[in-house]
This record gives sequence, structure tokens and C-alpha cells, in this order.
Amino acid sequence: MSMTKTDLQEYYWTKRNVEKLEQRLEELYTMATNITASLKKDADAIHGQGQTSDKVGNIVAEMELTRAEIQRTIEQGYTILRQIEQAIKALPARETYLIRARYIEHHSWEQIAVDMSYSWRQIHSIHSGALQILGGEKK
Repeated sequence: MSMTKTDLQEYYWTKRNVEKLEQRLEELYTMATNITASLKKDADAIHGQGQTSDKVGNIVAEMELTRAEIQRTIEQGYTILRQIEQAIKALPARETYLIRARYIEHHSWEQIAVDMSYSWRQIHSIHSGALQILGGEKK
């Protein structure tokens, strides 16, 4: 299976999208909580309860849509992760370690260099060779 740097980066962006969706879900929960809390505090709100109930209902509906989107995005992330794991089986152990550290664990180049006991330049050379192998080119 051929894999490019962009394919590898897709896993990172999928994870980031899940984080953003989870933040949105938390915002919606806070909004729903604030609306229902104001109902309890404000006796006058009982007269306008239908309108407030609609607001809460709309927020709850949006929360359910957001939860479904989170689930779809997580499943997409697992699919991408499986593809990466399958592709990196073609790599030597050192290159597998580097690709996993960079694209799955999201370590910085500096962290990887220190962890692998190579210079920054050597890490980039190893990375380049790994990408060539993953892209179907033999180094």
C-alpha cells in the first residue's frame, strides 16, 4: 500500500477534528444547562416556557448530531490508523519507530531526535527514506 506524507498527516487532523467536536459538545451542554438553570431561578420564565423548551430541544438535537459526528470521525480516525499501521509494516524497524513517533504519537522532530539518539539532520534523512519506501520508491 502506497502512502504519502499527506496520508500520514490525515490521522493528526482527524484527531484534532474530534477534539473540536468535543469542545462544541461541551459548549452545547453548557448552553442547555444555563437555559434550564435560568428556568428554575426565574418564575416569570414559566410563562415563556414553550419558547425556552424549544431552545433546549434544539440544543439537545444539535448535541445528538454532534455526538454522531464525533463517532463518525473517530471511526474514520481508526480506519486511517489501521492503514498507517499496515503501510509501515513495509519499513525497517528504525523507520517504523520514527513514522509512528511522528505521525501517530505526534512527537516533535526534536523529541524524536533525542529519543532515537540521532541528530535533527539524521532524523530528517531517515524520514525522507521512510517516505520514499512508503510511496513505493525504494531508497
